Amino acid sequence: MRKYCLEFILNMQAVSPETLRNSIVEFGEDLEVFPLPQDNDAKARDFRIRIYTEDPAIIFDTCAQLGRLKSVKIDEKH
Repeated sequence: MRKYCLEFILNMQAVSPETLRNSIVEFGEDLEVFPLPQDNDAKARDFRIRIYTEDPAIIFDTCAQLGRLKSVKIDEKH
């Protein structure tokens, strides 16, 4: 089966990074979640996510329930 490296930014409001991590960790490997700098007035927060998975759709579907996806990059790995 093919593996994909997903890199994207997720903008979340009132969702903790731990909740995000717990929601998608079982669907891939080498999950990394990095908080990005934010404006002090911002109600939502951006996180850069990187994960290797066989099923990008389940990652994106789950993350779309937690926030707004931005800057999506998908690389196919053999």
